[in-house]
Amino acid sequence: MADDNAARLKGMREDYKKTFESEEGKRVLADLERVGFFKTTTFVANDAMATIFNEGTRAFLLHIKTVLELDVEALEKMKSAIT
Repeated sequence: MADDNAARLKGMREDYKKTFESEEGKRVLADLERVGFFKTTTFVANDAMATIFNEGTRAFLLHIKTVLELDVEALEKMKSAIT
């Protein structure tokens, strides 16, 4: 099961890389960073619901960036060291 998960993560990481490392993908990712609160605050004064909505948008972008930077091999090494 763990090996299946590692293979799935590797495949997903490669899919994301193919999508976002092309010139078009880089432009799309830059736009997502701009609208997804990557380098700015999500806080909206006197509007908790807007802030919560913005955090959800940011979480979506952070997921994409996490998958792109995922080091599956390092995770496998850590798993091997524990077991």
